[in-house]
Amino acid sequence: MPKKRVLVGMSGGVDSSVAAAILKEKGYDVVGVTMRFWGERNRCCSLEDVVDAQKVAAKLGIPHYVMHFEDEFKREVVDYFVDEYQLGRTPNPCVVCNPKIKFGILLEKARELGAEFIGTGHYAVINRPKMPDGRYRLSRGRERGKDQSYFLARLPQDKLRHILFPIGTFPKDKIRAMAHRFDLEIASKSESQEVCFIADGDVPAFVERQMGEQYPDGDIVDIEGNVLGRHRGIIGFTIGQRKGLGIALGKPAYVTAIDARKNQIIVGDDSGLYKRHFISLNAHWIGLDSLDAAMDVTIRIRYKHKPARGRISPMKDGSVEVEFDEVQRAITPGQLAVFYNGDEVLGSAWIDHILN
Repeated sequence: MPKKRVLVGMSGGVDSSVAAAILKEKGYDVVGVTMRFWGERNRCCSLEDVVDAQKVAAKLGIPHYVMHFEDEFKREVVDYFVDEYQLGRTPNPCVVCNPKIKFGILLEKARELGAEFIGTGHYAVINRPKMPDGRYRLSRGRERGKDQSYFLARLPQDKLRHILFPIGTFPKDKIRAMAHRFDLEIASKSESQEVCFIADGDVPAFVERQMGEQYPDGDIVDIEGNVLGRHRGIIGFTIGQRKGLGIALGKPAYVTAIDARKNQIIVGDDSGLYKRHFISLNAHWIGLDSLDAAMDVTIRIRYKHKPARGRISPMKDGSVEVEFDEVQRAITPGQLAVFYNGDEVLGSAWIDHILN
């Protein structure tokens, strides 16, 4: 019986390298691919990363290819990222990139190469169907501090059935140890952080380069509308931000809202950041066919957010009303709300506006 071919996305890092090694050890016909997303200096898919991935592939005795997705990444991810900031929202590019690029376009390439699966180094678990509904279920990775199910919550069933996450059931320390066991040079390589395509972390400068112009200045106001100072563009702010406001009030001040229509940054006390009720749009369901009635779930409102209990309710217009049992800090429009039943991802929806 011929081996099943799997195309493994290899970033040159520890996780994806070990994922490739595990799949090869399990008997798969492994083909390594490094995706190039962005031409500017960046934190991922650099030339150094490509070389590291090639070295790992050579060590494992598998073929390796470099695939260029710069145009697709610009259209699907970067343009979305820039547009969201201009709307006064805080985007989440990884959530968009995964279904459209990493598990979208790459899956098409995999099929062209005769591969049945895509494998990656994500810390998450896909449970194959055991129930009559034939549903593939996405769950949190074993190591909670590394769990990446949040970023994968927009994947549809037709993609989940072709994905393998071989490291999802292991803790990070075990993955490091396995990299040493496989004698991989990258075993001690550090991990990339922050937005991968902005090397210096300067989001406003990046957005303005993409816009081709400087974003207009505007007022910083308090919740009553009193002008407290000026900002250099709403693209430099996000909900909960304290540093870089450029105003002195004699007490800590935080961004509590962004009004793109008025080009205003609204600031207030930390207490003004605590809310429990919001509306989310464009729901996507993995563990359900649809949300037909209110449900008690666990909710994450950003990747680093500690999951909290709450209730989700369907609305007539297709949106989802979300209400936490207890107030949460800095619920942010533009971020993704992911809904869990225990460790299982039920679905997700984009945070649109917060209710008082």
